[in-house]
Amino acid sequence: MPDGKIDNQLNLALDVSEQTREKTLDLNVGYQPVTRTWELIVKYSGNIARIAEELDLIVVPLQNEYAIITIREDLIDRLSDYQEVEFIEKPKRMFYEVNQGRTASCINPLQTSQFNLFGRGVIVGVIDSGIDYSHPDFRNEDGTTRILDLWDQTIPGNPPPGYAIGTLYTREQINEALALPNSMERQTLIPSTDLSGHGTHVPCPNTKNQNLQ
Repeated sequence: MPDGKIDNQLNLALDVSEQTREKTLDLNVGYQPVTRTWELIVKYSGNIARIAEELDLIVVPLQNEYAIITIREDLIDRLSDYQEVEFIEKPKRMFYEVNQGRTASCINPLQTSQFNLFGRGVIVGVIDSGIDYSHPDFRNEDGTTRILDLWDQTIPGNPPPGYAIGTLYTREQINEALALPNSMERQTLIPSTDLSGHGTHVPCPNTKNQNLQ
């Protein structure tokens, strides 16, 4: 019988074979076949540190007693047995849906003379497919970057504090890459790319140059 603490999609993923999961769009999201581990979202109450120690979990605490955990597949049922654990769910696949972003985001009316709001001083965080950090829309007039940090979760090595995956590139590192003469050398220093272009397009309604339409 499915565990009521585990969301339906995760229950289904655990009930079918790896081969079946690989044929679907969603069931394998969050699963690492080499280590047979899952990255899951947990709602809990109390102290999750004890559970993490007993089950040898990697835990990234979030706000309001949520956490992202990495756990072996064979330990998920044990995790759900803990009284402190209220709900467990798997991550969902993100789909690209951007069409006429400035209009959909209600940007145009705010930049009329009535409001004259252009977002100066606002910091925008984008979770997407990546970003072309060399694009003119993300560079100042002197050629330096407007990006504060770039966290590429597909490149292992140097995650931000408190996290266990990816590599964080700072503004200083991005500027160092931008100072190089060509894209090949830039990619050697910061090999982060946006293969689909979606992550580069999404922030553009918030940028000054507006070179992407």
